[in-house]
Amino acid sequence: MKRIHYGWVICCTCTLLIFVTMGTASNGLSIFMPYIMDSYGLSNTQTSFLVTLRCAFAFASMLVVGRYYKWIGYRLGTGIAAMCCGCAYLIYWLATGYVQICIGASMAGISYGLGSMIPVSILINKWFVRHKALAVGICVSGSGLAVVVLPPVLTGLILKFSLKAAFLVTACGVCLSALLVLLLIRTEPAEKGLLPLGQEDETAAAPERDGKKSRNSSRRITRRGWILTAAACTIMGALANPGFVHLSVLYTSEGFSPMTVAMLISICGFVLMTGKLICGEAADVLGGFKATMLFFGILTAGNAMCCLAFTGSTILAVVAVFLFGIGSPVCTVGIPVWAGDLDSNERYADNVRHMQLIYAAGAMIFASLPGVIADALGSYIPYYGIFAVLTATAAVCMALVYNDRSSLTDADVSLK
Repeated sequence: MKRIHYGWVICCTCTLLIFVTMGTASNGLSIFMPYIMDSYGLSNTQTSFLVTLRCAFAFASMLVVGRYYKWIGYRLGTGIAAMCCGCAYLIYWLATGYVQICIGASMAGISYGLGSMIPVSILINKWFVRHKALAVGICVSGSGLAVVVLPPVLTGLILKFSLKAAFLVTACGVCLSALLVLLLIRTEPAEKGLLPLGQEDETAAAPERDGKKSRNSSRRITRRGWILTAAACTIMGALANPGFVHLSVLYTSEGFSPMTVAMLISICGFVLMTGKLICGEAADVLGGFKATMLFFGILTAGNAMCCLAFTGSTILAVVAVFLFGIGSPVCTVGIPVWAGDLDSNERYADNVRHMQLIYAAGAMIFASLPGVIADALGSYIPYYGIFAVLTATAAVCMALVYNDRSSLTDADVSLK
């Protein structure tokens, strides 16, 4: 019986890491936001500022993430990053006021910045030669899995017991997950006496591979390409983080019941999880350009449908979160795909860091915008209308990058 390559263990462990650092530290906040607002008597702007604070600390952490992993290593570094999320929820549990909640949000931001897509993308790139985009899609589906599992469980705990009880249960679960990450992560296949998954096949096709490598080494994105990619990454950060987190308060403020909102977030999370697998496989099969355009189109439609929340229709809400969830993977799977498509493999790690940093900057800058708009206009709906337009703009930016022959030496190289 053929043994499972340890690369898939790394993939599963990275999925757990994303479950914690993205799904729980970041997206998990959306479950608690209406209850935090109510328990501490916060305004919409104050509540949205928690997202801004988390994004700011994520951004600051990403500035040093390269040195962090160079100094501490990926095994211990990812374990500590996951544990920071556990500390955040312990602080939430102990909090007696808004200041302590802000400190917890800051700690969650550190967890996100140090432990999300940057180390995961680099680890997958080290462990996989073939099926890279699929493996990345599996990993980032961890954040969607968190949104499937957490809303009904935590909403039930809050309604039956208390907000504090939900915080404590989350903290315990995260700390256990952090221990598993520390035990299972390995930086290089050589540590297990292995080659990267698919390396054997590549070795058998050495002449073809060497020719492709020489072409890939000459591929380099230009300044114009970088400006357009940076604009798309900024929009994605502004949308994927604040956009998803504020779905719960969007539908709560439009009169939907707590359990209906929990159901909507769970549906969105389930679709988000499966959508990331589909997006990763689509990038492998169709190529980065076609997959990017397809998922940007779906996400634009999802944002537009969120604008119909005022109707009070559960059916329309389900359609909206379904489209939002299945389109959103382009915001996370897209970055490692673009980093591989648009530049040489030698610059892959640097490009992932730079794109993720721009993504985090977009999330930080625009995180409070939904609350500001809601306080000014009395609704979160205009925010989703604005981002339907901006999502379409991001699609145009990436279409120009992929089709600009001055930006690429080789066009539309997939991660297959």
